[in-house]
Amino acid sequence: MAINRYYSAIAQDTTLSAPATNSATSITVSATTGFPTSYPYVLAVDYGASAEELVNVTAAAGLTLTVTRAFNGSSAVAHATGAVVRHVIVAQDMSELQAHINSQTLSTTGAYTSGVHGVAGSVVGTTDTQTLTNKTISGASNTITNVPVSTGISGLGTNVATFLATPTSANLASAVSDEIGSGPLAFANIVLNAQTGTSYTLLSSDVSKLVTLSNAAPITVTVPNGVFSTGVTINLQQIGAGQVTIANDGTTTITGTGTKLRTQYSAATLVCTSSNNFTLIGDIA
Repeated sequence: MAINRYYSAIAQDTTLSAPATNSATSITVSATTGFPTSYPYVLAVDYGASAEELVNVTAAAGLTLTVTRAFNGSSAVAHATGAVVRHVIVAQDMSELQAHINSQTLSTTGAYTSGVHGVAGSVVGTTDTQTLTNKTISGASNTITNVPVSTGISGLGTNVATFLATPTSANLASAVSDEIGSGPLAFANIVLNAQTGTSYTLLSSDVSKLVTLSNAAPITVTVPNGVFSTGVTINLQQIGAGQVTIANDGTTTITGTGTKLRTQYSAATLVCTSSNNFTLIGDIA
């Protein structure tokens, strides 16, 4: 792995003030004028001579420098007092630079798109078509436009996308997983189911509605088996002269203080208390 090295544009040549063997791990120089003050950096000992050796300086104590010998393919040899010492750029500097460039991905437009300066993954551009993953976008400082919520966001619950695209009561009911009963979810006026016959059997679609019953003769409303779930309600009102009787179908059970609406315009609510069990609450007799 490449290690950052340091450089100075004002380093002055110096010399060894003491000899160095081919195995010494430190050298002593006459001066360090302009040398880098951070480590490591590279020196050429016996600069320009046949005995030239590159050493990597890793620390300094005054004029004594701790070095790694035979750096960048040079050979560790003995050096005499007075050997010229110069701060240099070496071949490895250029090789590592080229390796860094070659590790990046170049697009057809001449722009580096991935691996840039050691960044893992692709670089997000301002004009390229790209797919973003594992990104956090702050809504406080960013605006996302032209993204259809119903189709452009994954992870939505069942039928939620349909409701977002077409926000009707029926579509909302399809998106709500714990709805009691069936039919559209309404938030405004109560839905009416006007009946004018002498008999009527309640339907699952009557949940939360007001079933009005109008006939001059008596009317029988039958509560069927296996249609309603616990907690649903159905509202009933007698608006004609014929008295309304709420009857079971032979298997359902109805409790309450009575099973008939008391008089014309009387109203009551039928509540499913458990499977096939109901209670009648209201103006009953």
